[in-house]
Amino acid sequence: MNVALSCMLCVAAILGQQPGQTVEAGTAFEQIKQLSGEWKLVAPKSEKQAAFRISYHSISRGTALVETFGNPKGDVTETVYHLDGTRLMLTHYCAQGNQPRLRLATDSGNGKLHFVFWDATNLAREGDPHLVDLRFTFKPDGRLRREEIYRENGKEDLSVLELERIP
Repeated sequence: MNVALSCMLCVAAILGQQPGQTVEAGTAFEQIKQLSGEWKLVAPKSEKQAAFRISYHSISRGTALVETFGNPKGDVTETVYHLDGTRLMLTHYCAQGNQPRLRLATDSGNGKLHFVFWDATNLAREGDPHLVDLRFTFKPDGRLRREEIYRENGKEDLSVLELERIP
């Protein structure tokens, strides 16, 4: 590796930027905006699961996408996806009362988007429960696999949802 490239990678790491993400972030944002609409669980096992919905809608002249997550008759959380310069970011407005911010990871692509924890607002203690990892897999049949990991006191909990669009 030449010295210039090595320095550029060091500066990118210090600034918190991920090399090679510039083009990928815009493409990924266009991909995630295609989620617009309403989604439900593929195989609900209870009335509560059957009522569960995730919806996506564009705001701010298409510069942000809002995800509303939960039972429309109960508690919901929202996540806002948006570009921040050359990064694709999200802020998750959690029912826990904190707001983790995640950014697109460099291993995204090939029908998968992966977001990793960057920081959080209103997180009283690092050990408090908060979102640290979110992955989307866009399946060829139009379905969506959504995986999220919450961390509490160093322990991680994975939740996986298989979703299909509501026509």
